[in-house]
This record gives sequence, C-alpha cells and structure tokens, in this order.
Amino acid sequence: MAYTITIQGDTELAAKLRKFGVAVLDLSKGMDDVGIYLTRFFSGEVFASRGGAIGEPWTPLNDRYAAFKAEVWPGRPPLVKTGLMQRSFEHETTKLSARVFNDVSYFGYHQDGRGVPERIMMKVDEQRERVIVGLISDDIDSKMRAADV
Repeated sequence: MAYTITIQGDTELAAKLRKFGVAVLDLSKGMDDVGIYLTRFFSGEVFASRGGAIGEPWTPLNDRYAAFKAEVWPGRPPLVKTGLMQRSFEHETTKLSARVFNDVSYFGYHQDGRGVPERIMMKVDEQRERVIVGLISDDIDSKMRAADV
C-alpha cells in the first residue's frame, strides 16, 4: 500500500505557473516535507493512538492472543513485536510527487485485514489533507515570492 500525491493544476494555477516559468516549478521541498510529515505521523501518532488519530481505531487483540503477547512480548502494544513495521514507513519524492510506503512483508495483511483483523495504519484523512495542502502551498508561495510573481 502506498499513497502518491501528485499536483495537477487547474487553469488559474497553470496560468500563474506559466507566468513565472514552468522550468522554475520544482516542488521537491514541499513534497519532501509531505513525505517526512506522513512518515512520522503514520509511525508515531497513528501507532500511539492505535488508529484513533485517523478515525480508524484498531480492534483490540483477542483475549487469548493478548495473554500470549503479554507473556512473550510484555508491554508491547498491538502491531508491535519487534517494532520493525512501525519503523519501516518510508517516502520517495520527485519534483511533483510524494510516495509514502511500508515494505514490510506483513504490513498489507494488517492494513487490509487479510487473514487478520484490519488495523489501518496509513490513511490520509481531512486533517492530513489540510496539512499536505499547506506544505505544498508553502513551497509554491516561496517559489512565487522568489520569482516575484
């Protein structure tokens, strides 16, 4: 599972971009900011809130497995045995896109509920959308100010 954010302009934005030159358009900083933000959010706040931060509270562990986990991995919350999956959120960016992903082999099983209870870790909700738009807007604004548009 990966999220890809791509900027596609409407006519007003396209006209503004032409005004200061499409060659100047490089939103690498904004896209990297988005990747860093989402990577930290998914591995931090989503895990700490057990999905509540994205409005997708995780199903509690069943009693039998909770007892086993408490004995073998005491004090570890749901979806954390070694911490590998939690530490494995990454991002890649281009000038106009950000991709956030987790390549751990069992990530998708938990994210999609394949054979295990669904416990969503990656979801871009309305609040995340606002942050993403803000980060990209900040980068565009800074470029437009630099180009005196």
